[in-house]
Amino acid sequence: SNFFFFPPPLIAHIYCKDVVGIVGENFTFPVQADQKIVETVWKKNKDKVAEQEWQKKPTYFGPLSNRSVLTENGSLTIINLEKDDAGTYELQYWDSVKDHYSNFVLVVLDSLPEPEISCNTSDVELLLNCIAHFQRPLNYAWKLSNNLHSYQNQNLSIPLENVDTTTKATCIITFSQTERSSEIPLTQCLPEGKGDSSHRRNRVILGTLFVTAAVILVLSLIFLHRKGRIKLKTRRRTSQNKSPVNGSGEQEQLFPGNSQQQPNSEGEVTQDAGGGNGEPLNNSSSCNKEDVKA
Repeated sequence: SNFFFFPPPLIAHIYCKDVVGIVGENFTFPVQADQKIVETVWKKNKDKVAEQEWQKKPTYFGPLSNRSVLTENGSLTIINLEKDDAGTYELQYWDSVKDHYSNFVLVVLDSLPEPEISCNTSDVELLLNCIAHFQRPLNYAWKLSNNLHSYQNQNLSIPLENVDTTTKATCIITFSQTERSSEIPLTQCLPEGKGDSSHRRNRVILGTLFVTAAVILVLSLIFLHRKGRIKLKTRRRTSQNKSPVNGSGEQEQLFPGNSQQQPNSEGEVTQDAGGGNGEPLNNSSSCNKEDVKA
């Protein structure tokens, strides 16, 4: 007789992982598929919540029908995670070669608290500390407003000589796919008169720039004033040069006051009542011999 051997169906290793989400976040189950997925089915506590067949749109079921998104790579995202979303989720997908199974135990925690910042100073440095009370360990990071670099630590120390009082420090806590932050100005951490060297340098620079600008402004005004006076004098001289000269109109008074009369070849010269030009004056009480004979 002939015997036929049928190989057992290929079943992939069952994958199981504990995952944690935060109330209010959009949580995505981490799925890694090596091959292109043909069919996908998601279940929660054995109840189907989403499925997608080859080249068809996803279908959703139950309480997650309006709050979930199934992508082509098999990942399921729950929108605005709630406490009741906690439970065991099962993913089954087929990649045209074999079936794959993955289980996820989802725990939903309360929302992240706001981190609290404290600070103190020594003779040489400013120390910042950040803390947030949460059920699980958190990731901490610091950012300074004047620095693009991020410091991955719960504490941050800054040398006092490098402290700029205009700087703000931000502590960022991260868990799962959610983060929260708090901010503090460094001036709030500094005792009066400490760690202000950078600020004083800035004030000195600003003061120097202000004084320089003021000096330039004053010198400019003086220059413009003098230039205006020179132009005024030039106009006056030009006006005087264009005024009437001797023989072409009224003459300037040559003999101010009661000056003595000066004789000329034609007769006596006198001054008119207005101090005007000298005119030849003939004596009205006598005449020349030639006039008598005439």
